[in-house]
Amino acid sequence: MALHLKKALFRNSVFNSGVCAALAAILTPLLGAPVGLFWLAVVVGAVGLLTFLRTAYKIRQGVLAPMQELASYVRIDRDSATARKQVDWSLIDDYATQLATRGFRPLGDYTTYPSAPTLAGVAAMFADAEGSMIIEIQQLKLMPQAGTAANNEGIYFSIMSMVGGSIRVVTSNHKPSAVTYLMRGDHDVATCRPGSGLMELLATHTDLLLRLREKVGKAPSTGLTVERYVLAIREAQAHAHSRVSAMSGFAIACAVDRFDADRLLRWTPQIADLKEVPQRRLEELDHGFGSDVQPPIFHESLATQF
Repeated sequence: MALHLKKALFRNSVFNSGVCAALAAILTPLLGAPVGLFWLAVVVGAVGLLTFLRTAYKIRQGVLAPMQELASYVRIDRDSATARKQVDWSLIDDYATQLATRGFRPLGDYTTYPSAPTLAGVAAMFADAEGSMIIEIQQLKLMPQAGTAANNEGIYFSIMSMVGGSIRVVTSNHKPSAVTYLMRGDHDVATCRPGSGLMELLATHTDLLLRLREKVGKAPSTGLTVERYVLAIREAQAHAHSRVSAMSGFAIACAVDRFDADRLLRWTPQIADLKEVPQRRLEELDHGFGSDVQPPIFHESLATQF
């Protein structure tokens, strides 16, 4: 559902200005304090402006907040009582069998940190033989809220490669959101195909890598691990934080409304820009976002839903 944030900005401002004007019209005669139309207009305008700025500030902070804490993962022990109760591992294992026949190896089971309070999720991760592609089989469940019933579990897939060591290529069957779009990396090539199955997504991702190699002249990097998968997310977060921090709340509202209007299912920089992205070894990603001054990639003893 479209948010129409830009309309909300103006609607809130007009509403509060109208309330202020109505109160002034009622109270001025009662208090016997005549106020000139000029000063009344100034007060009403100031209330409208302050409302606009406050709403824009809240929008900006709401978008920036998820970018403040760098992504980390938590390892899941699927033999634990909680994990066996919360996760239907048979669904994941069915897809794992399909991947094994195509040369993918398991990398373990994980959940994200920080976790969303309304969402429980676990991801089984797999890599191909060369480590040029990582696949997440995600089992997600919205937690029940007051007065509502819990939603059914859903299985989703996300596939990631790093082309030339710097271009993050992501193919998933998630329904894209404006927040996901705003949190993209500067060199991200993302494709969303809601409702698609794993093998269909894998074919789409493989074809995209071939086309990028042909048009951009860069091959997928090898040696991807779960650690580097998380570090690539952190790099995208850093890009997004730098970009969004330079935007006003109004500009963010316009970007969100524009995304909702266009209903983007794919976003990518221009081919000419991708050609200019310097190639690098994945070790440079390790040094940039996996150093000792960064938060730990894995939280080992964190209490989670799983």
